[in-house]
Amino acid sequence: MKNLGRVMLGVAFGAAATLGTLWIAQARTPVRTALAQERAPEPAKAGGPAVVAASEGRVEGNTESVPVAAAIDGVIREIRVKEGDRVRAGDVLAEIGCDDLTAQIRSLEAAAESARQVRVRVVRGSRDEERRAAERETQAAQALADEAEKRAHRMEILSKDVVARADADTAERDRRNTLASLEAAREREKLAKAGPLPEEIAKADADVADAEQRLRSAMAQRDKCFVRSPLSGSVLRVNLKAGEAFSTIMPKPIFTVADVSRFRVRAEVDERDIGAVRLGQKALIRAEGFPDAPIAGEVTWLASTMGRKTALSTNPAEKTDRDIREAIVDFDPGGRTLVVGLRVTVEFLK
Repeated sequence: MKNLGRVMLGVAFGAAATLGTLWIAQARTPVRTALAQERAPEPAKAGGPAVVAASEGRVEGNTESVPVAAAIDGVIREIRVKEGDRVRAGDVLAEIGCDDLTAQIRSLEAAAESARQVRVRVVRGSRDEERRAAERETQAAQALADEAEKRAHRMEILSKDVVARADADTAERDRRNTLASLEAAREREKLAKAGPLPEEIAKADADVADAEQRLRSAMAQRDKCFVRSPLSGSVLRVNLKAGEAFSTIMPKPIFTVADVSRFRVRAEVDERDIGAVRLGQKALIRAEGFPDAPIAGEVTWLASTMGRKTALSTNPAEKTDRDIREAIVDFDPGGRTLVVGLRVTVEFLK
């Protein structure tokens, strides 16, 4: 009886193991099927070229979508565009509130103007009135010196018989004093008519350059308060609105801009298929929105480096850890309405 029990137990364990193996095999079958479907290109249609590789991709504009942010922290004062608007490179899209910089610029403008006027004063030298006044002082000093010279000469002659020697000495002293005053007046006139010293002009130039440089720096900082479009194209998305704060430490794009004058597809070619894709190769672009109307295209660019996969399909069995090579496929939409970011499948033809 004991041997019979052991036999029955062994049979039960064997049956359980067999059922478990069958269940696991059945569970793996859909995954293998899905992977096989993903790997194998679609069969060629009758009379058409064969499909040598297929990959996922997304529609983009003539340029990649460019996130646009501000270069300065602050609160958004005004949003000047809306989604769908056409813009040109350099157009102002938004303004950041910068009242403190505006006041600083006014002060620096006044300081720069003051420095320029000081330089004009230095280069011009004395005023015409000051020069004429110096000339009159010299003329008056000359007249006093001439009079003192004559008086001293007379007193020197008369001191021998008529006047005291002390009076003659006084007259001589007055003559010398007037000559000294005349020399001083001439020096003042010369100084009034002389041009500025080189070092005075150099200092004035340096003051002007410093004031203008500080003004330019403030104006450049003020220009950062205006968010400008980096390219000509369309505003695809407005992510923030007036009154919201923007920070350069944790920046969030305020706008997304792209040139959508024409479309192209950025396809991600699996590392296993890169040998089957080449420049100038013809391709078919299929979108779920146009299942029966594939769009003809041509490969116009291939990336020089490998990257990680970002365009994913809806297949849950798809591997996402594979490297890919980006390829640009140009096409003519032929009147179809396409949007940036539309997921498509690109079939590369033999």
